[in-house]
Amino acid sequence: MGAPDRRVRRRSAADRDGQGRQESAAGAVPGVGPGHGVTAEVVVRRRGGLVGVLVAEAISQVGTKMTFVALPWLVLVETGSPTMMGLVAAAEMVPYVAAGVLGAPWIDRLGAWRVTVDADLLSAVALMGIVLGYRDLGFGALLVLVAIAGGLRGLSDRARAVLLRPMIELAGAETARVTGFYDGIGRLTTLIGAPVGGLLIAWTDPLTVMGVDAATFAASGLIVAALVRMPEPEAVAEPAGARESYLESLRGGFTYLKYDRLILGVLVMLFVSNLATQAHQVVFVPLWVSQRLGTPAGLGVVFGSFALGAVIGNVAFTAMAKRLPRYVTLTAGYLVGGAPRMLVLAFTDSLPVVVTVLFLSGVGLAAVNPIIGAVLYQRVPVAYQARVFGLAAAFAYAGLPVGSLVGGWLAQSAGLTVGLLVCGFVLLAATLSPVFGYRTWRQLDNTTTAFAVPEPVPPLTVTLAYADGTWRIGATRGRTELTAPRELDAATALRTVERLALPEAYAAAEHIVSGEREEARTEAERLRIQLAAAEARLSQFDDKAAEHLSNLAVS
Repeated sequence: MGAPDRRVRRRSAADRDGQGRQESAAGAVPGVGPGHGVTAEVVVRRRGGLVGVLVAEAISQVGTKMTFVALPWLVLVETGSPTMMGLVAAAEMVPYVAAGVLGAPWIDRLGAWRVTVDADLLSAVALMGIVLGYRDLGFGALLVLVAIAGGLRGLSDRARAVLLRPMIELAGAETARVTGFYDGIGRLTTLIGAPVGGLLIAWTDPLTVMGVDAATFAASGLIVAALVRMPEPEAVAEPAGARESYLESLRGGFTYLKYDRLILGVLVMLFVSNLATQAHQVVFVPLWVSQRLGTPAGLGVVFGSFALGAVIGNVAFTAMAKRLPRYVTLTAGYLVGGAPRMLVLAFTDSLPVVVTVLFLSGVGLAAVNPIIGAVLYQRVPVAYQARVFGLAAAFAYAGLPVGSLVGGWLAQSAGLTVGLLVCGFVLLAATLSPVFGYRTWRQLDNTTTAFAVPEPVPPLTVTLAYADGTWRIGATRGRTELTAPRELDAATALRTVERLALPEAYAAAEHIVSGEREEARTEAERLRIQLAAAEARLSQFDDKAAEHLSNLAVS
């Protein structure tokens, strides 16, 4: 861990101070250094990878946001059941979350580039399966195919996030600005994808919209395959997961979260807020639009107003990122952009009022994800990023399938208004956590050092075993055998166990030794009896031999 940790600190410092970016970028290209000069061709080649990742993300997200509108509307039209809406959303999000965690070691092994390309192309196939097979196979097939598509999208999103970091370093770009721009892509694509998706549903049908999403996934994978080239091996630290077993790799991500209380606090808050937000987006908003407006085009207007505010807020944050205090900005953004956008649907039927509140909510939330993203890139060592990002996404997004089910259940059993009020106040409580946890959350403003994960020390295991009548002792550190097992006599083994001051263990060992002694005494007694019998037979033989000799002498 030592070398990768130091590497993260140097690069983060260069990004924050705005110095040395040209040198680090030039050094990332073989044969180009500070003293050689950087040609326009090299600069284009360095930045081409970053541009490719960002363009692929934008195209993929446009399609995803269209399906985000189309899929709930398809279920609502076909079934008329809010519960079914929540069930389908959960069927997508559970594999999405699981793939972010369970797939992280494979991202380390196969590489972020390969996983991104393969997962995007397979996502296109899965979505086309929904489009072509839904009418014939029915609702059950929809759940299966949605789950497959969700898992593949989870892999693609996690791998693309890991792929972004080496592209930032290769281009010599500033981390905070790129993460802000990366988040802005999500905001802008919502602004584009949601309204276009709503209009396409009105003009055609939801399945056609999902077919367009399949095409965007295919285009995203091909763009990464064509434009993105990973740096030379020496330019990027080897992921620790590439040297570990699958389970050890997963455990490394949990180890990081155990030591970084700030990131853990962020994820707990995100879990609760995402739960409420998912219920709002996939159940409450479609129901509100259906009951109040009666047209799917209203989905685009409602989601588009929030996305427009998010885009404007993102542009403003990206321009002022260095001057804004992270803690205050994130806290205020959550309070403005969290509960109000949910509660307004409970208290008014006016579309202009809803559009205004969601627009302001988008402006407020625009800074949240870039701040969290920049903190993750700065605090998480490169060797841990695939696993930690996967766990972070899983921890945060675990609220999404739960939110889908809870939102559907609340709307079905208690009604739309009650569901909005319950989830709105839950979201308000979650977004107040930075206020009540000030001592931990104020570390958001600490940009001077990267968080270092303590070097794990493999456990020392000493084993005293009894098998096949023999006592043996051995020692291992982790998986490494320190010494070959050595045999001990029973007395030494018993004294060793006695020093542990464990009465149960000593009683068990003493029972074994006593049994050995009893067996030895029994064996000795058996041998004595055999020896006595042999001596008796020998005595009889001697007597007969003497008698025979005596008879011979007389004759």
